[in-house]
Amino acid sequence: MAQSSFSPHSRWDRHIPETNESKPPDTLNEKIEVVALFKFGQIKPLCFTWKNQEFKIKKITYNWQERRGKETINYFSVDTDPNLYQISFNNTTYCWQIDKIIE
Repeated sequence: MAQSSFSPHSRWDRHIPETNESKPPDTLNEKIEVVALFKFGQIKPLCFTWKNQEFKIKKITYNWQERRGKETINYFSVDTDPNLYQISFNNTTYCWQIDKIIE
């Protein structure tokens, strides 16, 4: 009898919830409010509010996308002068969050 190489535990589309123990120490993962421009299929964050403080984005230094099951997450490294932050937008939940402060 032939053995199958399929393993239900290794499926890419299976959602594995994140726990606080698996979160790296430098990540924030806090919801934020963002003013963004959605134009020609692209997203351009302009400013964000975090802890009742508004941060104007001077420059997007890098952006990329990652897939998590059915979700697509757009990540942005943004320069607010003097700090750099990583923020992200979830295309499924339409939520923004601040991921980390880049030092």
